[in-house]
Amino acid sequence: MAAYTCWQDVLDDITNRSRKNKSLLRFSKLKTHEDKVEFCLRDDMIRFKVQQWVNIMCSSRHKKYWEKASELRAEGNLCFQERDYAKAVEFYTQSILAAPFPKSEEAGSHGEELSLGFGNRSAALFHMHKDQECLSDIERAIEYDYPRDLRFKLLQRKGQCLMNLEKPALAIKAFDESLELLEEARLDVKRIIRQKKDIETLRATAEKVQGENAADELGVSKILPVSYSPHPSIECASSAIDISHDKHKGRYIVANRALAAGDTLFVEEAYASVLLPGHYITHCHHCYTKTRAFVPCHQCSQVRYCSQQCVDESWEKYHKWECGNLDLLHTVGIAHLSCRVILITGLSYLQENRDELTKTSCSLYPFDFPDGRYRSNYYSVYHLLTHTDDMNVEDTFQYALTALLLLVLLDRLNYFATLENQTLRERLISCNLNPGRVGSAPSTPTHKRSPVHAQEEEEPPPAQGPPAMELFVGGLLLRHILQLVCNANAITELQAVPQPGGGSVLNQRQVKVATGIFPTTSLMNHSCNPSVISSFHRNVLIVRAICDIDEGKEVFNCYGPHFRRMPREDRQRSLLEQYFFLCECDSCVNEDEREQRFQALKCSFCSGPLRAPDTTNRTSCLDCDKSQDCAAQLQKVFAAHDLFVQGLQLAAKGSFKDALERLKKCHKLREKVMYKYNRQLSEVQDQLACCYASLDKMMFAVEYLRPTLSTTEHIYGKNSIEYGNELQKYSDLLLNALAQNKRENSFSDQDLRNLIAETKEVLEKSRHIFSIHYGPYHEALKELDEKQAQLEALTNH
Repeated sequence: MAAYTCWQDVLDDITNRSRKNKSLLRFSKLKTHEDKVEFCLRDDMIRFKVQQWVNIMCSSRHKKYWEKASELRAEGNLCFQERDYAKAVEFYTQSILAAPFPKSEEAGSHGEELSLGFGNRSAALFHMHKDQECLSDIERAIEYDYPRDLRFKLLQRKGQCLMNLEKPALAIKAFDESLELLEEARLDVKRIIRQKKDIETLRATAEKVQGENAADELGVSKILPVSYSPHPSIECASSAIDISHDKHKGRYIVANRALAAGDTLFVEEAYASVLLPGHYITHCHHCYTKTRAFVPCHQCSQVRYCSQQCVDESWEKYHKWECGNLDLLHTVGIAHLSCRVILITGLSYLQENRDELTKTSCSLYPFDFPDGRYRSNYYSVYHLLTHTDDMNVEDTFQYALTALLLLVLLDRLNYFATLENQTLRERLISCNLNPGRVGSAPSTPTHKRSPVHAQEEEEPPPAQGPPAMELFVGGLLLRHILQLVCNANAITELQAVPQPGGGSVLNQRQVKVATGIFPTTSLMNHSCNPSVISSFHRNVLIVRAICDIDEGKEVFNCYGPHFRRMPREDRQRSLLEQYFFLCECDSCVNEDEREQRFQALKCSFCSGPLRAPDTTNRTSCLDCDKSQDCAAQLQKVFAAHDLFVQGLQLAAKGSFKDALERLKKCHKLREKVMYKYNRQLSEVQDQLACCYASLDKMMFAVEYLRPTLSTTEHIYGKNSIEYGNELQKYSDLLLNALAQNKRENSFSDQDLRNLIAETKEVLEKSRHIFSIHYGPYHEALKELDEKQAQLEALTNH
């Protein structure tokens, strides 16, 4: 077992052994999900290895220790003294996570650690001008009994934050409370007098600006409702769409009226979702809000929350089972979400609705659902397609092993102890089901005789079979794993990332932070040229039309492979491997040579794009169709590539002037031999812009980045998010160029007017694209508002 470094190693080992002893052959003949999990459960060798993995991964829990909390807080204090407030916040957060809650057994006589962590973090957040987060930490510090002799500091800080938030009336109240608590402070007389004077000065300032501003963004909804009113029978959907069904397509979505780009068609909260481990330190474990002022779980030190409400909801729905066991759940990948689906649904619901769930088929027409309404609930999750018959046997076997692992974990956690019929819980699964005899599983795995052979020789009595409800849950775990392979959704957020080499040029990209299951939006079929775009607000999926859709036309989603981002053969292979179908969308059926255009050399006759050359370096133009030799051009392409790589390496080291020398030579070669919309030509123009921006030569950067906009629009489309991101990046350069001109007065009046007009146009185009994709409340739209204000400030004389 020591050789295993991950769960996949265990799966591969078990699979190899089962292939040799013919168990896989017998497994392949099983029909139901329950049968497949039971087959694995009855095998001594499998059960032993699964139990070993559970024992290893659950042996180290993320407990709380006041000593650790104190050490981490001390590290934060050092960072605070050095004015590295961001680093201090992270150390204080780790201290908060490690600190036992007051009056708990782990806290002992050190119950103040949690409150001190919140108090210290509030100070660091205050210096970072994070006023709302600072206020939250002050309230939590007081809630957890922050020492009264130090509390006057918190109330003074609270008043200052409230002043910054334009709430002077509340600030005055906080300053008054601070003055009262100052009497309990353990300070000498001189310090008390000085402190009192400081607080009274702040209070006097608050009185001067009396008249509280009631603006409070926290009450503003960030999610628009669906367009054209909610659908009467499809939860989370617009009334402008309907569900249709036929034998070939299954269930699919159609427009029942003409739809316009930007219309909101679905607003669906994930039935269940899981934050990816790589984002644990930046995002709330429950709602995926990004924050610094985290709240801890009261049991473990591993997860972080944005509010006490998220702590409580998470605990009630799933974390009371997952707490301390996330290390194991991280090893199973997407199957973690399968387990969470079960936890969120609840054992009592599964008991009560077992017969109703199993008597209906997977290909339900929407009005076969109870009460004729398609709801985003467990019923709709259960009836998503599993593609069981399409799966490779070995893949299905490994999914069944993973389902068994999760079942054993749930049993270890006494998840099934609430069953009303206690006779179902006579023995733990991990010590039960040894066919042919009563008693515990052997301490070492049995390899000489197949458990299935033993079953054929001596059929065990029913009482020794798997407990019915536990086995039903095991089958559900496998069912959901199979569904998630095809139906899971990546939950993403837009993040800005710096270009290689640094500088002021930023790229924006969608980053996956979580995985969720959205049963209603899963009804949409795939097209490589979709008619909708998905975005997220925390764990809520918002689907908008990306183009106009005629009445009666199908509404298509994209499952990943997009015709503007991936060649046809790669798309077809990807969809067949993961989703088990060959795509017949218009882009696949009518595939032209569009992708070649963006990798093409330049035609010597019309400057159009050349086809890929043959083995003799002969080719012809896609536009004028004239034949020509391109051997000399190919030589220049190779030389340009070497120069580009050298330029990138120099830029990464910060040697921007030397990088420019290489990149400009590369650009000259590529411009001479490449088609104007070639990706590689755009690539070197982008890097040149980045280098010039890093050298604070903004107009040079603008001139090189400008032609990349046209290339991006041709490749991805005028409403594409890629074009929107490129416009955002370009607007940064334009504003920087205008700011530089204001300092240096280097433009003529006409050049200045042209640049201002261009900046306005770029911002308007950006707003249009981001509004279609994300709606009016997205961070990208806020950023555009700030840029518009910046432009107005730069152009006012």
